[in-house]
Amino acid sequence: MKKLKYLPAFILLFSLFSACDKDEKKGNTVIYGTLSNSKGDTLYLLDVNKAQFTIVDSAVTNEDGKFEFKSKLDFKGFYQVNIGRAQDKFAMMILEPGDSVKFTADAKNIGYTWKAEGSKESARFQELNQFIIDIEKKREPIKAMQDSMMRTFQVEVSMIAQNDSMKLKALDKKYGAKYDSSAAVLYAVEQEGVLFMRSFIDKEPASFANIAGLRLLEPFDNFEYYEKTVNALEVKYKDVPNVKMLRGYVERERPHCKGQTPPEITMNDPDGKSRSLSSMKGKVVLIDFWASWCGPCRVELPTVVANYNKHKDKGFDVFSVSLDQDKNAWVNAIKSDGLTWENHVSDLMQWNSPIKELYRLQSIPKTILIGKDGKIIDRDLRGEALTKKLDEIFAGAETTPAKK
Repeated sequence: MKKLKYLPAFILLFSLFSACDKDEKKGNTVIYGTLSNSKGDTLYLLDVNKAQFTIVDSAVTNEDGKFEFKSKLDFKGFYQVNIGRAQDKFAMMILEPGDSVKFTADAKNIGYTWKAEGSKESARFQELNQFIIDIEKKREPIKAMQDSMMRTFQVEVSMIAQNDSMKLKALDKKYGAKYDSSAAVLYAVEQEGVLFMRSFIDKEPASFANIAGLRLLEPFDNFEYYEKTVNALEVKYKDVPNVKMLRGYVERERPHCKGQTPPEITMNDPDGKSRSLSSMKGKVVLIDFWASWCGPCRVELPTVVANYNKHKDKGFDVFSVSLDQDKNAWVNAIKSDGLTWENHVSDLMQWNSPIKELYRLQSIPKTILIGKDGKIIDRDLRGEALTKKLDEIFAGAETTPAKK
């Protein structure tokens, strides 16, 4: 189960200061208000829409904590109000040229107390931040308990001989159920974030606040919301930096997400024949990244073999991509493990293979299930999960008569 890390959107960026423009204040945007617990503090308005943050304007709070920016903004985007040059004392807002915003906050905790009136986008952004803060409070005790449990488990494992399988199984039983239970609770909390963000985007797809909120949605399962957001924003803000960056991210993620066409794979089989993933369109295909030297891969292969034999006459096939370096070891593993399907490929470059970057491989085994239309159905299905999914897909499917 994927773990999403929730952090307030306003602390997900880091400040880098450049020289401050001290020209007379003239601009198209006004930000005024009061900072409690502030007197004589220098405030900076930062443009944080690019890798190098720049200072747009500065102001000083008076004896009552009041201040005013009259700033020139070139485009809509994310801007920070910083207290001095400290990187941990700031509030993030969404502003656009022409805004007149009333800003209030407590200088002692500006990031969690700020409020903005007069900017609909900043109000939405504030709503998003508050939700993330609240959900993080739910996650923290669960994660702390899991971390503590894992540390205790590892200590106890280190005290058991590696060949004492009975004690290892007993230890796994002792902690396994508790950890799985906590993981289920954590998943439910994280699903709150998913449902909130989907609804948040559905209400206003063209809102800039969605750009920050998309962090709550893993692209693989929620690609349509990334695309929905960027398509809506591009109607009016196509050339704005944040929207251009989001488009770039969407296109980089596209081939790795559910419902999309994965990158093409063309490699040679053990006989030197070129084989391509795209040639298998029309079948349900499991892309299986493995290697003869990978113990977990070899343990998982009997499940793949059983499912292949069960569904091969209904339109199921396997496209095995090996990260081997030794051809003989690769071929012998294919034979010894009974991998009777035809599509076995490798460039024999192990982790130096371009396939590592193309498919973002961090470890193996890794599987990707694609449908007859060549689109991704799911990923990382193993054991019972793979069997269950294939049984669902082929339920009621007729066996294809063997060719004469």
